[in-house]
Amino acid sequence: MKNYFWILSPLYLISILFAISSYSWMMMWIGMEMNLLIFLFIMLKSKMFNSSESSMKYYMIQAVGSVMFVFSISTQKIYFSEYFLINALVPPLALMMKSGTAPFHAWTPEIALNMNFTSLFLFLTMQKIIPLLIICSSWNYWLMWIILINMLVGAVGGISQSSINKMLVYSSINNIGWILMSSLESLFMFYFYFFIYLMLNMYILIMMSNMKIKWISQIKSQNIFKKISYGSLMISFSGLPPFMGFIPKWIILKKMCSIMPLTSILSILISVFSLFFYMKMSTKMLLSSSFSKKWKIKTKNSCFIILVINLCSFPLFFMLT
Repeated sequence: MKNYFWILSPLYLISILFAISSYSWMMMWIGMEMNLLIFLFIMLKSKMFNSSESSMKYYMIQAVGSVMFVFSISTQKIYFSEYFLINALVPPLALMMKSGTAPFHAWTPEIALNMNFTSLFLFLTMQKIIPLLIICSSWNYWLMWIILINMLVGAVGGISQSSINKMLVYSSINNIGWILMSSLESLFMFYFYFFIYLMLNMYILIMMSNMKIKWISQIKSQNIFKKISYGSLMISFSGLPPFMGFIPKWIILKKMCSIMPLTSILSILISVFSLFFYMKMSTKMLLSSSFSKKWKIKTKNSCFIILVINLCSFPLFFMLT
């Protein structure tokens, strides 16, 4: 699996760069399909149970979305005036389906449940950047509704989850709303928020891989250093100050409050719901009983790096305030 992944990684990145740098609808679609095929190959090479079934489900959903997208951009050139409503609605709906954006997200939790950590990381992050960028650049008039729906669905849906994979999926849906909101500020802000979101997902999946956990009930550790690292990471994911996850949300709200005050207030209120399931995971780790009489300070370098990077946002927070 590792050999295949490192061979396919350059091709995977090239397919993304090809799609997001294209100005033609057809070239964007070709880039998305290249990206899809490489990701499916990575999924199939994983040793997870039911990975073939999950790959087939993912392929079918993506195929339906691709047919809708190609059909709409084809008719757009020929029958733009006659089918204006179809041309305005179908492309963003197709892209929302391909990226697992609410309300077309029902298929995502079950597929994510059968993924290994590498596939899950790509599924939660890189697989969404192409559709989201196209939506942001071409269909701004739908953005407000998409933003609020994703924030609400992601926040409410994650509360009742006992699987960390499923919780991360709903967290991803919630963050899609914030990513799309950041695009209203600037393209740079879009990439900045997406980068922070990507890094947080990478850190938490590294922790999950090291601790070999996939369910909230499995969150136990005798190592106090791991407890602090994991707890601070989840608090950062929730967007509480002054951790790293708070920085992009603070910048977005600071800019958006003067432009769209009602949307900003609603996004803050919805964030309270998402805060609940993040705090549930962090308190589960921090308050889990240890059967060791002595704290074990020995840990992997990755945990130390995660904690240091997460806390490095303290100076940046005070600079912003």
